[in-house]
Amino acid sequence: MSRVGGLDATGTADATAKRVRADQGVTLFAAVEVAPEGGGKHRWYSDAGTIKLGGKPVTTAPIADAPAFTIRWSKIEPTVADMSNEASGQFRFEAIDYAATAWRDGVAAAAADVHPTLTPDHGDGVGTMRYQVEVTQGDRVVASPGVEARRGRGAGGLTDAVARVSLRRDDTYLGYLTEMYGQPYIWASAGSTDATHQSERLEGSDCADFVVYGARRMGKKIPYVYTGALPRYARTLAAGTVGDDGIYRDADGDEVPFTGVGDLILFPRHVGVLTEDRGTPGVLDVDDIMMHTLFDSPKEQRIGDSGYAETAVQLLRWKK
Repeated sequence: MSRVGGLDATGTADATAKRVRADQGVTLFAAVEVAPEGGGKHRWYSDAGTIKLGGKPVTTAPIADAPAFTIRWSKIEPTVADMSNEASGQFRFEAIDYAATAWRDGVAAAAADVHPTLTPDHGDGVGTMRYQVEVTQGDRVVASPGVEARRGRGAGGLTDAVARVSLRRDDTYLGYLTEMYGQPYIWASAGSTDATHQSERLEGSDCADFVVYGARRMGKKIPYVYTGALPRYARTLAAGTVGDDGIYRDADGDEVPFTGVGDLILFPRHVGVLTEDRGTPGVLDVDDIMMHTLFDSPKEQRIGDSGYAETAVQLLRWKK
């Protein structure tokens, strides 16, 4: 169970995935159903106060009043930052490898922490994490869904039954993109529909699906497409190639402007989003920073270190 806000927040906790700003926070709660010895009505215990089960609110008793048991929390996180749906030579939804890593012991409620431990942590406290809570009483162990809760035939990611929390930087386009931090780069990420796309499920994405995810979170009706199709949904602001001085210039030799934070920077078969004008002010150059995912979970990186700096670029802006 989880609820938006800190430990002192009020309201009903439920099992739905949470996507909120990092400053809002999310609290995770253990909720345990106990059958009295000798029979009788089952009772729910949780420090959430009120939880929602089957769409109905249920009042709980404090964990301290429950029969003695131990509580253990784990993060359910991907073990790889780079994978491919075409690893077998043809497309299929490859299984994302997840592992349970010990997180908190002995607490009935905890503030969600989305820092990955098995892959690089690029998010500084933002991104997506999944959780499992395990309760032990004597030789009996019960747990919420974890790594075994697969989305059909062991392929792809985990079902929505696994508790999930996404903390974003803010409510801007770049902020929504940070919800994808901590998830793997998936070459040829896909879905049977846009609504069931791996990006929508926060399982991971390739570079094009990553930038589309943020636009869709902003309410834009853009389908998940490959990089070559992105110009259909955006207007071109500028284009050029890099010179020996690290500055991009257009076909007339004029400097390409740094058009704005949040604009797309499109390379041949790759794309990122401009996040900071760090080089020559007002000019696009290799010292400027972009957010992208490429053989690694999403991160901000200097253009010159992306592996694409020497290729031609187009600067695009999503259409209204």
